[in-house]
Amino acid sequence: MRVLLTGATGRIGANVAKWLVAAGYQVAAVVRPDTDRATKLAALDLEVRRVDLRDREALGACVPGMDVIVHLGVKLRGPTNYEHLDINLSPTLTLLEAARQHCPNLHRFVYGSSDTLFPHTGWMPDLIRYEQRFTWPVGMYAWSKLAGEAMVNSYHRQYGLPTVILNIPWTFCGREFLGQRTRSLSPYVTHFIGELERQPADGARDRTLGELRRAQDAGRELVTPLCPEGPPFKRHLGDVRDVARAHILALERDSAVGEAFVIMSHPFDFGVAVPHLAALSGKQHCEIVFPRAEHYEYDMIPARDKLGYVAEYGPREMIEDAWRQANGEDIGVIDVGPDHPVL
Repeated sequence: MRVLLTGATGRIGANVAKWLVAAGYQVAAVVRPDTDRATKLAALDLEVRRVDLRDREALGACVPGMDVIVHLGVKLRGPTNYEHLDINLSPTLTLLEAARQHCPNLHRFVYGSSDTLFPHTGWMPDLIRYEQRFTWPVGMYAWSKLAGEAMVNSYHRQYGLPTVILNIPWTFCGREFLGQRTRSLSPYVTHFIGELERQPADGARDRTLGELRRAQDAGRELVTPLCPEGPPFKRHLGDVRDVARAHILALERDSAVGEAFVIMSHPFDFGVAVPHLAALSGKQHCEIVFPRAEHYEYDMIPARDKLGYVAEYGPREMIEDAWRQANGEDIGVIDVGPDHPVL
């Protein structure tokens, strides 16, 4: 089958491309005309098409002859809100309309949406369920994703396009689980110190900051952050390998057509990940209560039942592979992360 893949140079897109090629699909990867990131695709047996998603004619011309469209091209943030319309929304319509007109035997249209449409922060002891999805989200990125989902679902119901929507989580790639993308996911004391130093001073923040500094002085490099309610931080995230595999399932499972699924790896529990990293690295760790909680988990039963998706990666595997990759080992991913925290 021939697959048109947009967003192919991104963290997720590049690894989806790798999985598609490995599964035997013929991939045409759409990349920005001016990007220098297409080099990460050089080792893959695929076709690179340099097309601006805003060029309706050029993008539409990529569709005829395709059996599958996987649409991951997106703008997370930009100088103006119009970019979310021009890059996140309009190209979705271009691809849907071109598929309707030129691909009468289309096998699948997979749309990459986002977990930004769900509440997932703070202390949430109950499972997050699909019916909790925001219908009035805040921010143009979230709005563009909600509108994109509505368009995709409309083309399925009106024209019979075989669509699948994947609500993709905050996804990480190997060493990024060590804080090399965002300090808020880091197990390192020094990263959390920097994170808290940028926050407004108050009693709880100052107490935690003081404990972190004392731990640092005592030679403890790793920390398990604890919620004020007691348990360790637990975040439901995506390992890029799980997320890539979910896209393959979306192409293979007929029961997934017309549906939308939240895709997550097993919850990243700091109470599991940090002690495991300490054992691997020989670094000392500590437990410290933080000013606010980060504790949430999604209901993954719908994705299991209709998509056949069960995550392979959990906190032990994620943190161990992060450590291995940071020390030069190949863990089977296309490494796209930065070398230092950016958030």
